[in-house]
Formats: sequence, structure tokens, C-alpha cells
Amino acid sequence: MFGYTGLLWIIGLVAFAQAQTLNETSGGVAPLESGMWRQGRRRSVLADTCTTNSGTTGTCLTRFKCMRQSGTVNGYCGTYGVCCETNLQVGATTRQKRSIIKSPATFATDLITYTVEAMSNNVQQLRIDFEQFEMAQPVDTDGVLDCQDYFEAGGFKLCGVNNGQHLYLPFNAATGVEQVTITFAVPSKSTGTNWRLIVTQLEGPPISSRRRLTTTAGFGASTNSLQDLRDIFASHHADYELLAPPGCQQYYTGLTGTIRSFNFQSAVTSNYMPDLSYNICIQSSTSASMIEYSFSQFSMSIQDGTAEGYDEFCHPTVHTAGRQEDYLMIPQGILAKNMAYQPTYYCGTNENLVVYASPPYLLHFSSDDLTLDRSVETGFSMTYRLRNSLL
Repeated sequence: MFGYTGLLWIIGLVAFAQAQTLNETSGGVAPLESGMWRQGRRRSVLADTCTTNSGTTGTCLTRFKCMRQSGTVNGYCGTYGVCCETNLQVGATTRQKRSIIKSPATFATDLITYTVEAMSNNVQQLRIDFEQFEMAQPVDTDGVLDCQDYFEAGGFKLCGVNNGQHLYLPFNAATGVEQVTITFAVPSKSTGTNWRLIVTQLEGPPISSRRRLTTTAGFGASTNSLQDLRDIFASHHADYELLAPPGCQQYYTGLTGTIRSFNFQSAVTSNYMPDLSYNICIQSSTSASMIEYSFSQFSMSIQDGTAEGYDEFCHPTVHTAGRQEDYLMIPQGILAKNMAYQPTYYCGTNENLVVYASPPYLLHFSSDDLTLDRSVETGFSMTYRLRNSLL
């Protein structure tokens, strides 16, 4: 006999199938209370990504759903889908899974804002991809760099050129963070100012589901209600592939990749922002036991003016007013050219810097509020690759 638990499973499977059908035929409109259902019905956010006819990133949707989101059809994808651009207008608010924020044709005001509200209680992070980000360079005033034109969100302030960069912001609706404001200040109204941001809300499994999955045997465990089944289904459709570890402002998931400091440009001299403090994380792999960081360029301020520096030359044990404290921290690192040396903090100028490190794979970038030499404080560009040995 199936019993009560078996009956619940059958009801849950039927309801789940009906929800899938409803999502395709009616545009997937769901009431607020059923945010978890919305989570369970949709595909992975990566599977929904498409390339528009213009070569930019869009979302693969049905034509009807694209129209309901005030989107623009710009290509086709899948079997019957369209590549939809859901462009967020200046001053508007969105609750969409993915939104495109493009700079307006003209700047009517000095301050341009966009508001993103959580689409469900399962939202945990907001990922902002800078598909295009070109603003004026920071201005030097008495040795202090400042952005007159700037982007700001979640306390993070940037200017300059950041094409291809990305940023993670905490966006945990369950703890009361239900809204993020993205601001662009453009007092110069420069014609060279352009941006195109892809803003994605990332969801995790419902809290009740997470608690249950850690204390039971998952699908084989008994459930108490139909909502329990919904929670378990939702937990298997969360954005696991994109969710960053807590505390990471950037997150890379490939076995290899390229990482640059913000506003880094190889062809011209540009500077990283003062007062930056953020973590760069790289996803580990069961097939790798270490990581290799190979820097094509590395240049950060150093205390004594020598070519390169480590540890005490970058980050003093005792804070001293006016002392340069710009560095890249690489925990558990080994210097390739002298493997007996295992520094944690790196600064100065070193064009052939190679570092090996063991997991977890984390880098911390820090800059103080001073800019004493703009020719030196330019940042870094490097490639990383996960490895299973030094050989």
C-alpha cells in the first residue's frame, strides 16, 4: 500500500507537471506566495541565456512571456523561443530574474538610478555583469583619486573602464535585504560614457528545504505536506552553478580563466580605485589539488620603493598613519621562482609573478586612501588554472 506519504508524492508529481504546462502556456505568472513554485518551474539561469542578433546577452523565453516582461525580441533560441532583451528604463523598478540596464541615449540628469527588488524569498545574491562599462577615469586631487562620474551599488563604487568584469552583491530576501539600488552619477555627461549591465537574481533552495536536506535522506525521506514536496523540487532548480561562496565579490567557476583588477588596462596607464577591499573566489574542483596564478602584469604601491615586495612591505603588523597599504593577498601561496618563500601579501612591480596555492582558492584585493604614484598603482592582470600537481 502506498499510504499517506505515497499519496503525497503522487499529488506532488502531478502538481509539478501541471505547473510546468501552465508556465509555458500562460507566461508563468505566479502569485507572490508561490515564489518557491516559480523556482521549481524554471530552468537553470545558464540554460536560459542566449545571444541576441546584436551579439549581446539575452534571455531565452517564449514570445508571449517576453512581451509580458516589456522585453524586445532580438533573435531566436531553442525550439520555439525568442532571445529577449528586458531593458530596464531609467528610474524604473524590476522584479525579473534577469534584466538589462543600458545607458540612455542622452543624460537628462546627473543621477541615474535603477531599482531591483527580490523576485522571491529564495533570492540570495545579485550578480552584475559589466558587458560594457566605460566611464571617465578617476581624477587626482592632492594625491587622492576620486571618481566624479561613477557607478555605485551595495557600497561598491567604480569608474573608468571595466568591460567584462562582474560583481556579486548580498541580496538575501529572507533576512530583509529585498531591494538593491544601482546608481550612475554622470555630472560630466560625457559622450564616451556607456554601460550595458546584465543583472541577475540568484536563488538558493528555500530555508526549510535546506534544513530538511541536511537532516534527512532527501527524496527518500518522508514529508509532512505538499509544500514539503514543493520545497524539495525547488531545491533542485536553484542557481547552484552561479551562487558565490559568502563574502565573495567576484566568483570564477572555470578550470582556467583571466582575472583583472578593476579599471585595469594593458594598453594605457590607468589606476585602481582607492579604498577598495574585496574578495575574488575561484571554484575548486575534485580533479585539482592546487591552483597556478600567472601574472602578465602586476603593479601595486610598495612602502620602500623597491621593485617588488612581500608581506611586511605591503601590510604592516602595526598600522602606521600615511604608510602605503596596497596589496593582493594570496593565502597559502608559494612563490614559483623561490619555492622556499611562502608570502601572503604581494605588492610592488613584478611582471613575471607566478604563485601556486592550495585550496580554498581566494584572493583579497586592498587599496588604501592614498595614491602617491599613479604610474605604479595600476593593478594586475593574470590567468589562473587549476592543477593536480606542480609537474
